[in-house]
Amino acid sequence: MRAVIDLIRFKRINPHLAGVMLVCLFVGHGNSSAADGLPKGVLGRTEPLVNPVLLGYYESFLESQDIDTFLQNILARYNDSTLLRLLESSQVEARRASVLALGLMGGPQCNGPVAARMKDSDPVVRRFAENALWGIWFRSDSPANNEELTAVRNLLTEERFEEAMIRVNALIAKAPQFAEAWNQRAILHFTRGDLQKSVDDCREVVKRNPYHFGAMSGMAQSLMKLGKPNEALDVFKTQIKIQPHNEAVQAAIDSLERGRL
Repeated sequence: MRAVIDLIRFKRINPHLAGVMLVCLFVGHGNSSAADGLPKGVLGRTEPLVNPVLLGYYESFLESQDIDTFLQNILARYNDSTLLRLLESSQVEARRASVLALGLMGGPQCNGPVAARMKDSDPVVRRFAENALWGIWFRSDSPANNEELTAVRNLLTEERFEEAMIRVNALIAKAPQFAEAWNQRAILHFTRGDLQKSVDDCREVVKRNPYHFGAMSGMAQSLMKLGKPNEALDVFKTQIKIQPHNEAVQAAIDSLERGRL
């Protein structure tokens, strides 16, 4: 955790380290009081966008590296609506704190506003937003379906591909609106070399979640492997609109456009 804190402080974020921190999702609902002892629910729409209470929690987290206490405070004192307001703060530390918090507990209604932070002027906010979205996407259906999706992801990680495919197929049949279920199946298809099936599933993801940069990236990679550079270029151009600071995507666009000359 010390490495993550140092990267935050010096504005150098390793996406893998930050991702590990953010996908450790807190599934409880907290206690009736925050870790600082104040009563639950005292903060609402009137909290100022500058110097919010949240900022103190964030600064304490940077010093203590105690993500559990940070989460306990957030869950006891904040809801999504207040955190979404704080995403608009002129104070960069408040934006960092709110997007970090939303990555750990925000619901599906946070998808668009958090995605917009990928255009933020601060690179830490942008990286936190990218990682926060994965947490939001894995929490975007019913608790039972979210749990099943996590099981599918774990099977993928363990390379138990046949079992993962059976379970993700059943999940999609049960919850066809669940974008991240389609994305996990797209990853499975890609892993197995079924590139067109992966592209087809990625398209289903983006229909349901137009901010899903992961599905766009996977789709473009599959299209290039399928010998469809013009289609891949179109996908990358869509992705760069939601991730304008993504240097890898811009480099891919430049390369594909040079190939047209």
